[in-house]
Amino acid sequence: MEFPLEILKYIGKFHPLVLHLPIGSLLMTFVLLVVSKYQKVVLEKAIRIGVDFSFAGALMASIMGYLLSLDEAYDFNNLKLHFWAGIITLILSFSLCVLHRMKGKEHLFMGAYLMTLLALTVAGHKGGQITHGDDYLSTAALFEKPELIILKDSVDYYNEVVNVIFQDKCVSCHNANKSKSELRLDRYDLMMKGGERGSMFNPQNPLQGRLVQYIRLPKEDKLHMPPKNKSQLTENEKWLLTHWVTSGAYLEQGNFSLAAKQDLKSKVLSFLGADEKVMPAKRSDLSKLVALGFRIQPNALHDNLLKLKLMKPKWSEDHLKTLLKIKNQLLELDVSNTYFNDEMSHVLADFPRLKVLRMDHTSISDISLSHLENSNLEVLNLCNTQVTQEGVEALLKKASPKTIYAWNTKMNSDQQKQLASIAPSLIHFGTSDLFAEKLSLSVPEMENTNAIFDNAIAVTFEEAKVKNIDIRYTLDGSEPNENSPVYDAPIELTESTLVKAKSMKKGWLDSAVFERMMFKNNHHIVDYKVNNKLDNSFGISHHVNLTFEGNEPVLFDGKKGKRVYRGTSIEDAKTWLGVIEEDLEIEVKLKSTENINHVTLSMLENLDMRTVFPKKIEVYGKSPNGKYQLLQSMSIPVQKELDERISYFKDFTLSVDLKGYDEIKVRALNHMTFPDAPVYKKWNKRKSWLFADELIFW
Repeated sequence: MEFPLEILKYIGKFHPLVLHLPIGSLLMTFVLLVVSKYQKVVLEKAIRIGVDFSFAGALMASIMGYLLSLDEAYDFNNLKLHFWAGIITLILSFSLCVLHRMKGKEHLFMGAYLMTLLALTVAGHKGGQITHGDDYLSTAALFEKPELIILKDSVDYYNEVVNVIFQDKCVSCHNANKSKSELRLDRYDLMMKGGERGSMFNPQNPLQGRLVQYIRLPKEDKLHMPPKNKSQLTENEKWLLTHWVTSGAYLEQGNFSLAAKQDLKSKVLSFLGADEKVMPAKRSDLSKLVALGFRIQPNALHDNLLKLKLMKPKWSEDHLKTLLKIKNQLLELDVSNTYFNDEMSHVLADFPRLKVLRMDHTSISDISLSHLENSNLEVLNLCNTQVTQEGVEALLKKASPKTIYAWNTKMNSDQQKQLASIAPSLIHFGTSDLFAEKLSLSVPEMENTNAIFDNAIAVTFEEAKVKNIDIRYTLDGSEPNENSPVYDAPIELTESTLVKAKSMKKGWLDSAVFERMMFKNNHHIVDYKVNNKLDNSFGISHHVNLTFEGNEPVLFDGKKGKRVYRGTSIEDAKTWLGVIEEDLEIEVKLKSTENINHVTLSMLENLDMRTVFPKKIEVYGKSPNGKYQLLQSMSIPVQKELDERISYFKDFTLSVDLKGYDEIKVRALNHMTFPDAPVYKKWNKRKSWLFADELIFW
């Protein structure tokens, strides 16, 4: 860390405080100048002090503003107008000091003062936009009639939803001036008429209509709509258009009922912007839940909703208190096979977004069900509990989960039949093999923290938290299935191998596939050189910076980089090598190439740290004439969905034939600034870093 630079940046933080001094002084002195001119009052000394003080304050504010701009949190392109307006204000305020001391320059002094106030206004306005946003002083909201979105039971499907989508994504190519394929989408009657290919709708088979087909074609297909170079439909927009067609709502304009159509209602409200945004849970609360034995799974990217399962049977007051801290984010709660009971169940009334609740194999009774009467549950599992017909019937009168599992409860067969005949829910009273919904298992977790080994390695997986789970694995690149070997002892590896594994259990959904490449380090590298400037400063927090100068060995130390994020320690950040505003270029000398078939470069993408995967990786071989020739390259597509809080790690592997080449150059091409893609909108035009870790020849 460059300590003097950090001190200067810290001094720069006083810029917002100091800049008010010249502003107030210039305005007050101007008032004195006007009073002196029109009231014939002699105030020359006060005006002299005022302009001198204003210049001193402007000088201090300018210096501190420059120091503040050194902080990489600011992009100079955004500061440019504010910066130069401030410099002009400083120069003009100095001219006031000079002109006031010159005799016979009163008119020139007044003109210079007005110009100073104009420059000050521009500098202040641009500074306000930097601090508060471009629309901080916008008057549009004063004259714009606020759009009132009411939670209603019907919607004008065409005008409020479909036409809005068309106007946003389609009308630019299908309008009065430009009707591509002779299709107009700017008017309902012309849309129904169709284009040169005929109608967009198929009344006999709605899913075969051109509108539904074209929006669901692969993006590369020529008939895909909108074209791949245009702004694309979101998944919600595709769903709404498809439902508009398949429901027959396209046949006429007017209101369309949302009653008893909860999926449609939620998607329409989301499209209209009426759905409530959920704030993320505090990291400290999530950490405590994990420490208490909860397994936490996010629901979907960016919605901040959570799915929780308690993996330990015991409960305490801490469990309940911590659960309540994330009550607004809780979507699914699984307390099955634990000591959860009626005394604890009062917390169930406090989860407004709870949709799935599993309380099977607990000691709960009808008392617990009484706390769910104002819930919005969709799935409720009550198997192997003490609930009765009366308790379930009382619940159904106040709330109606779509699906209830109630095998082996305090209900006899007659009560089950009676309840099933009146229940609006689908109630399962099946056998022990059929009663429960299938739950998905967690991905197996490997205990080995490093994926690189010298001679041999024993791959071990953590013990599953759910009993009687089989971890099945493969070593040949295929996906594990029920016929794959079962993990029951450490897996011995002596060569580079792709390990895939999956958790399986009868009656449960298989987990997602775990996948990790284990690399054998054959120490092919004799010498290496990194052709990059590594003294650029990287800020890992507000007060801590580092450089990667002298950090080249991390590319070849046989240790994978640590999981890093904004605010990480210098020690963890130093397990990577970072470059900015240039391509990463590494030259290596190899002792033997006969047994080398692949080159792998490990990279990191973390938006919060402003580092992205490269756009391309290239491998060159040095020919006998001393020139490098391109041997292999790999283009890397931009990721489609990203969570700025997550660090994404990836090994990019290129197949190569290095025979005849013992000097190799590997280049990772930097985007330089964040790619022009929706997922990077927040970081548009900001400079991007490349973070690399291990370079492996195998």
